[in-house]
Amino acid sequence: MEIVLIKCMREVYLEPSNLLPISVYLVPNMDGKYNEILEFLEFIGLKSYEGKAYLALLSLGESTAPKISSKAGIPLPRIYDVLESLTTKGLVEVKPGRPRVYKAIPPSIALNYYVRRYIENILTLNEKIIGELSRLYSSTSYERPLIWLSRSFEMSIERAKDMIRNMAMDGFTAISETHFNKLLDTLHAKLLRNQSSVFTVTLIFEPAGLRSLEKLISLNNVDVRVLPTGIIDALEVDSSNAIMFGKTYTLFTREWELILLLNETFYHGYWRIAKRIKEFNITPNVPYKLTHHWLSIALISDGMKLGFNAKVKVKGRKVKLNEPFEVEGYVSKVRADEFIRNFTLETKDGEEILVGGIGASIEDVEARYIEIVFT
Repeated sequence: MEIVLIKCMREVYLEPSNLLPISVYLVPNMDGKYNEILEFLEFIGLKSYEGKAYLALLSLGESTAPKISSKAGIPLPRIYDVLESLTTKGLVEVKPGRPRVYKAIPPSIALNYYVRRYIENILTLNEKIIGELSRLYSSTSYERPLIWLSRSFEMSIERAKDMIRNMAMDGFTAISETHFNKLLDTLHAKLLRNQSSVFTVTLIFEPAGLRSLEKLISLNNVDVRVLPTGIIDALEVDSSNAIMFGKTYTLFTREWELILLLNETFYHGYWRIAKRIKEFNITPNVPYKLTHHWLSIALISDGMKLGFNAKVKVKGRKVKLNEPFEVEGYVSKVRADEFIRNFTLETKDGEEILVGGIGASIEDVEARYIEIVFT
């Protein structure tokens, strides 16, 4: 049985065939096969002459340098250095003597070994380069506005995954099925590992039953809702970093005004009216940490409905005096309707403090950080 080499998706395969012998295809200018294979070898790091010499040896079997030179079309003065390099790379064996005889190591052995080693070297070099460039990146200052656009879908997904992994406290997303499927594993791993984080997901598609959401449903610190008519596809974490997915672009921003606008749009236009299919499952004595006041109200309400007491620490500012303020106490009352959302804290001194979110006007405190422990 003879074989023919074919190239597909930058991989080389050996396939049985009743076509012409392999040697025919390893001669230049034969149906383009030679050039395709040579291109692959160059892709994995072989120089042009090295690829030509290796292919020539595969067709010749054992051979001397002059014959390899003639077969591959490589100048004779260069062939010895080329063969020495192939030997060093583990692709060719040499039989000592006069003249020296060379033989290609079978591709199933040689290429597997070479590609593994090549990838390992690339990854090692990549880590070093990332370290150097990261130091340069972190030392560079950027002018406002902090808005960036990307037209690469794959890179946008990687940026979104990185945002989720680096989320310090809480976040939300209104998400399409395509992006949900790409980000689910990362989100699940993050929330499973960090039980203090709180997250809410609004699906802007109709899920194929709860089984497709099993990973989310299994988490205590996530709230899930469905609004199939939604059109905004976005992700925000820690009230400081957001991504908005468009059809042909992705917008990244740390601009506070845009993030605030996204928050209000998501809360009023999506989250509040979406069908809730999964509530928070409260874990006692875990310090849940949030920057989103409206999300803290949902968490507190779920906990109190289950019979827990909610001990809350709030950092923010006094509304009337516009000065920093911290308070700690137990929640005695929660209010969340179309226009007003707040909760009342009772301190250890019996004082009642009304806590609102960003832009609070009728409350005592505008909360910027909220920590909740259920007991």
